[in-house]
Amino acid sequence: MDRETLTKALEYADLTSYQADAYLTLLEMGVSPAIEVGRESAVPVSQVYDVLRGLESKGYVETIEREKLYVQPCDPEAAMADLESRGELLHDAAEAVRERYRTPERMDARVGVTKRVDTAVENAQDLIDDAETVVEVAGSFEQLQSLSPALREARDRGVVVRASVYIDRGDEPPAAFGPSGVLSELRVCTIPGPFLVVIDRNRTCFGPNTRSDEDYGVLVYDRILPFVFHWFFLTCLWNLYPTVYLDAEDQFTYVTIEEFIRDIVPLWESGFELGVTVEGVDLADGGETTVEGSVADISFYGDERPPSRLALSDLGAYKNLTLDTGDETAVVGGWGAVLEDMEIRTITLERVDIGETPFTHERRD
Repeated sequence: MDRETLTKALEYADLTSYQADAYLTLLEMGVSPAIEVGRESAVPVSQVYDVLRGLESKGYVETIEREKLYVQPCDPEAAMADLESRGELLHDAAEAVRERYRTPERMDARVGVTKRVDTAVENAQDLIDDAETVVEVAGSFEQLQSLSPALREARDRGVVVRASVYIDRGDEPPAAFGPSGVLSELRVCTIPGPFLVVIDRNRTCFGPNTRSDEDYGVLVYDRILPFVFHWFFLTCLWNLYPTVYLDAEDQFTYVTIEEFIRDIVPLWESGFELGVTVEGVDLADGGETTVEGSVADISFYGDERPPSRLALSDLGAYKNLTLDTGDETAVVGGWGAVLEDMEIRTITLERVDIGETPFTHERRD
């Protein structure tokens, strides 16, 4: 460190510019008459005694009375310990300022607004660390890349991670970007949209990427509002676009009952026996539960109409599945289930068997 920088550092430690210069000069000279320190430094000779007395009171130097006043540097351990503690304090203060800047201005206990989109991305990293079941994320390659460490750890915990990335035609992903081990499924969205993360149905981070005259983010800690963002993700950022990566482990695992019903109704109508495993919440006691069985019934608003290829919009009202577990039946519903036996978190299609009367399944009247 050069002398100029060292002088500034000592000034941050509450030395005056004269005190800092005199101290550094004395370190170079060793034990010296006080008047000589004044002559060798930038301190006016008329002020050198006051400057050195000030350094002595702060523990940097020690004066020695002889035929004239001498001065010598003190062992720097004590003075430097104070300097180091000040450095730690300043470092901690800087971190606290950054944290306060990232902390949203609370509108209430459930919704907060941040001052920039990047803050929403940073908060998403922390929230993903607590994900237990599913993360739905949409953003640019750069935003997905910044979340990759947290998403990889989530995947290691068994969390399903579905991502939609915004690209213009001809765009190539960054060299460092790779979905393997990070994502369950990746789709490509060709219309730029907002940064969005929905975590376990109760937390959301949102921020506009384009077409906004303000830079802001929104954080939601709630069980109701994230459903709106989830449905936006599902219908506008996910369902319409092609899959470019799929982890084989999650190929037949669904995180929404709507997508499951849409895909398996043709098999159900054709008389196939569908074996599934449902993980979710027992609505009677609120505890986590797992149910294995075969699909015994599918019910949704409009199911009396002639069979056709279902769209997600056809399943926007009520819908549920009845499972035959062998010993009993269980009715499972989707996000926000109330009247069913359980609310699903994930549903996995384990097997598709030809039933006793294939292709002759009778529709309900």
